[in-house]
Amino acid sequence: NSLSVDEFHFDQNWINFQSRKASGLNGEFSPTQQELELLKVFVQNINVPLERKVILKAAFHYTDETETRTLDNFIVRFRKYFEVDPKRPKYFKSVRSVGYIFEVNSKN
Repeated sequence: NSLSVDEFHFDQNWINFQSRKASGLNGEFSPTQQELELLKVFVQNINVPLERKVILKAAFHYTDETETRTLDNFIVRFRKYFEVDPKRPKYFKSVRSVGYIFEVNSKN
């Protein structure tokens, strides 16, 4: 998916890929390069369940054999940044036996 997005808004949150800034529940912050790469993969695949290996390959160029908790650690961070209730996420959801989905309703 070659969607080119400079800035993406979902509810009160936003991510600007040009300025490398984002805003979540606790205000504006500067995501790391890896966080931006992963957020870009999610923004390009809104409402699409993504397998862990697909996400790892797209965002971090990992091979299929790579076993890592890296992705889970990023998701925990994203939930802290953007979710009102990180334990019951609205956006960054786990998909059992698959991976993760970035759910955003079409009104955003």
